[in-house]
Amino acid sequence: MANCPKCNAKLKLTDWRPECPHCGVNMVYYGMEDRLLAEAEKAEAEHARFQKRIDRMKASLVGGPLQIARIVFAFLPIAGLFLPLAKLTLGEAPYLAAKTVNANILTIVDLLSNSDLGALLGTFSSGVFGRPMLFFALSIVLLALSVVLGLFGFFRLLCSAKKKSCIKNIVVSCVQLLLIVVGSVLFGRFSSGIAAVFPAYISASLGIGVIVFALLHLPSIIANILFTIKPMEVKYKELPDYAAEDAAMEAANEAAREEAEAKAEAAAEKAAEEVNA
Repeated sequence: MANCPKCNAKLKLTDWRPECPHCGVNMVYYGMEDRLLAEAEKAEAEHARFQKRIDRMKASLVGGPLQIARIVFAFLPIAGLFLPLAKLTLGEAPYLAAKTVNANILTIVDLLSNSDLGALLGTFSSGVFGRPMLFFALSIVLLALSVVLGLFGFFRLLCSAKKKSCIKNIVVSCVQLLLIVVGSVLFGRFSSGIAAVFPAYISASLGIGVIVFALLHLPSIIANILFTIKPMEVKYKELPDYAAEDAAMEAANEAAREEAEAKAEAAAEKAAEEVNA
């Protein structure tokens, strides 16, 4: 059994009309103004929060010359990936001609896409050059992780107007540098290991691209350090204050509701008098 939302009287199954038989209020529309007002206030609060995010994003991207430069700095390390990251020299051997390969990100992707992954993993179990090949694979993985982390750090710039966000950006860049350093050390272990197995035929060394890739992270780190020392100013858009209008509208709705309820009560009393008469 349902109850009337106004007078809380119990309704019978035969009370199918929208008006309450006890107080006469329209139960379908009762309280609709309050619900609409609550929904409007909720929408205004959501709009205010979303507008603040937009304002912080604008400040982070185009809030000033240093913010714009920081976006450019985030792209700079990509240039180092297209420079020679490693140099592999193959000496002349029976049925093989001498060859020198300068590997960058394109040649590494092409090598991995065309190589037999199962055969590569099988070399790890080799007692002769399994350990050097493992170091080689780990160095490639760490390079890939540093690139992925760089993409993550770039998207972080979209919401990096606060001091804490800039500190997090510095941490991300430092982790990238750590991955590059560890990857370079592992590649050095691969180079020395493979040269010990094939001293007269194979030699490997790091290229200039690794150094450039690492150094080009420094401008972005410096920019974020500057923003932690002097946080960027965020200009929040002033939204119109609807509080007074909402209060007036609520008062008008309340007066109209009271008037309607008074008319309904008067009509109910009149109907009761007619029945008694």
